[in-house]
Amino acid sequence: MSPVSPSRILSPRTLSPGATIDGLRREAKRWLKAMTGGDAQAARRFLTHFPGHAAPPKLREVQHALAREHGFPTWAALRQEMEDRARTTAERIRLVLEKSVNRYGTDPGTRKWGDYERDGPGRGAVAARLLARHPEIARSGIHAAIVAHDLDGVRHLLDKEPGLVHDRSDFDGWTPLLRLAYARLPLAAVERNALAIAALLLDAGADPDAGWSSEAPEFTPLVGVIGGGEGGQAPHPQAEAFAHLLIDRGANPFAAQALYNTSLGADDTFWLDLLWDESAKRGETSTWTGPAPNALGGARAASAIAYLLGNAVSNNHPRRAEWLLAHGADARGIDFYSRQPVIKLALLGGHQAIAEVLLRHGAIPPALTEEEAFTAAVAAGDVATLRRLAQAHPAFLRRIGPMATAIRRHRADLAEVLLDLGMSPDVADDHDCRALHFAAHAGAIEVARLLIQRGAEVDAFDGRYGGSPLTHAVYHGETEMAAFLAGHSRNFRGLCFAGAVDRLRALLIEEPNRANRQDRPGEPALFCLPDEEDKAVAVAELLLSFGADPTFRNPLDHTPAEAARRRGLDEAADLIEAAVDG
Repeated sequence: MSPVSPSRILSPRTLSPGATIDGLRREAKRWLKAMTGGDAQAARRFLTHFPGHAAPPKLREVQHALAREHGFPTWAALRQEMEDRARTTAERIRLVLEKSVNRYGTDPGTRKWGDYERDGPGRGAVAARLLARHPEIARSGIHAAIVAHDLDGVRHLLDKEPGLVHDRSDFDGWTPLLRLAYARLPLAAVERNALAIAALLLDAGADPDAGWSSEAPEFTPLVGVIGGGEGGQAPHPQAEAFAHLLIDRGANPFAAQALYNTSLGADDTFWLDLLWDESAKRGETSTWTGPAPNALGGARAASAIAYLLGNAVSNNHPRRAEWLLAHGADARGIDFYSRQPVIKLALLGGHQAIAEVLLRHGAIPPALTEEEAFTAAVAAGDVATLRRLAQAHPAFLRRIGPMATAIRRHRADLAEVLLDLGMSPDVADDHDCRALHFAAHAGAIEVARLLIQRGAEVDAFDGRYGGSPLTHAVYHGETEMAAFLAGHSRNFRGLCFAGAVDRLRALLIEEPNRANRQDRPGEPALFCLPDEEDKAVAVAELLLSFGADPTFRNPLDHTPAEAARRRGLDEAADLIEAAVDG
């Protein structure tokens, strides 16, 4: 399209009451068709919104221009507006309640833990946007008022009906105090009102220890405030003050789930100090050293503090290990997961600083079998011992453990020693998870490079999850590793998830039918888009240009566009839907 002087910027068009997103999509297609046919007026209209755009526009660019024409910054913003218009008030309220809190993988509908949407700031942003557009939501009931952090609204509702403080929402079974503790919204009112609302609820009789449900009693308000966990959930912005308020009003400071969650994060003792000190004020530190609750190993753990010591050793947290030992943990204890003495776990993992701490606190140097000594030699970088034991016991070179230790420590030099001694670059565990899979998990690029140079199979599939090293890297968020492996891989599904457009194009030129091939039954490539919107659009565009079928339905009866939209990939979904109509 030749450049045309843009006309003056017009006032935004007003969306008619009967406008629909499908109608707007059709308008964008007609506009694109007019420009493709040489319509100068259509071209000038486009350039009003994209001055200087010289290349032939694509449909998504025309959609973007149409959004700007209506006063929206992006097509996605316009689509959100249309979706919002189509929702009932009840649907908006449910969406606000759903998106406004950390849910730790628990589906609010079924109230069961599983593969639910990950917690993150994007969820709270959705809830905040709806509250801003529809302030009446905050006045719809106690739970919505809590989410909006409307102090006056909460006070008014409780004055009228004090029993609301105990109300368990029909939507997810949560109490108002729980919702306040787990809420994560980008609202100024959070900093201003959260603690005042918490005090108001507690004054009215809210139970500071009431959990989500009888199935998840340990997910208390204190756990929500502290945050942390397997998803790295954010703490409350006023976590310390909120925690003290809850404890002062009767919450049990021995918050087992919070202790577990924080054990997975940084090597930091802040919450250990705070919760222990509060337990000490009550004379209840014996709960830390007594029988462990379910969140900290249950009956199989010697005690809560013993469980936490095992986690500190496994995660190479010397500060936490020192703290736990100083507060009653046994340096001679057993790790909950491996059932090995923690000192052995430290030595086999190469955690020398923790091993020294344990020995200083009375751990007994373990008698290692020669096979364990071989792995410990990798951890210690003791090449002479490696050579001696490998010569005496060649079978040690057929175990994944020593290579996994070198990988976890990102020691390509030690991995090279093992390979030189005769270890296969495809050494694997009992589920055929190979060394390259382990390197992908750890982001150990130099080890991966070495393994590939020494002949490792790049696209081997493990027997447990059916994944290649590339798909493992993508799943674990190791983006640099995924980019490295993509340059060597021919795993088409994995390349799609990695967003490796150039590599995908090369393979499609070589074999165009890959665009519709099902590497997994019922899952052609259009169902394997990356999580990042821009990359997802680029991959979808490439696949469609090679004939990928946008109408295919997977075993859940979802089209590629429906599957993409469920993942929040709205621009990619729009692109795929546009292809259905040609």
